[in-house]
Amino acid sequence: MSKERSRNQKLIRAPADLVSKLNEAANREGKTFYSYVSEIFEQAVRAYEMNHSLKEIIDNYEILEVHKEAGAIFTPRDILDHLIKKTYQEDGKSLQQLWYQTGKWYGIYLKEKFEDSLQAFHRLLKEGRWDLNQVFMKRNQKTIEFRCVSAFISQERTTLIKKFIEGAMHSLGYKTQETECFKGIIRLKFSP
Repeated sequence: MSKERSRNQKLIRAPADLVSKLNEAANREGKTFYSYVSEIFEQAVRAYEMNHSLKEIIDNYEILEVHKEAGAIFTPRDILDHLIKKTYQEDGKSLQQLWYQTGKWYGIYLKEKFEDSLQAFHRLLKEGRWDLNQVFMKRNQKTIEFRCVSAFISQERTTLIKKFIEGAMHSLGYKTQETECFKGIIRLKFSP
């Protein structure tokens, strides 16, 4: 290493157990510790320049992986709305049941994959590409309330997302107490 390069380096203190894990990861990837850690710092700066934290980006990636493992695909909004409207007119009850069952599968999956499956579900609704502008979860010892708002979704899609949420929450062990569903607005209250 040249003297010029060594003068431009800084020493960073880190917990020994973290350094050990980083070293293990670097070895597993066949990289030197220095190059591996430099790459991590570069990606952290890149995330910062995108106005996101590295944690936020990794959390979002984790949610995308849930969708991927569920077999979900991304579809342009216009196409999805067209298909939903057409199918809903022909057999809305079956479509609602399908969304409910899919929600149940997600709930079971989240329960197995995440320690706090309810928080993971909240993240899934917020970051999971549902066209929801706002997703609120209010949690206390007696109830859990979800409020979802969107300026984009039709009444049919609002109803289907509501059924999805109910399916997931039922498989997480909660019972529906109250429900409101209007075009672009969902409010659901659950109890354990």
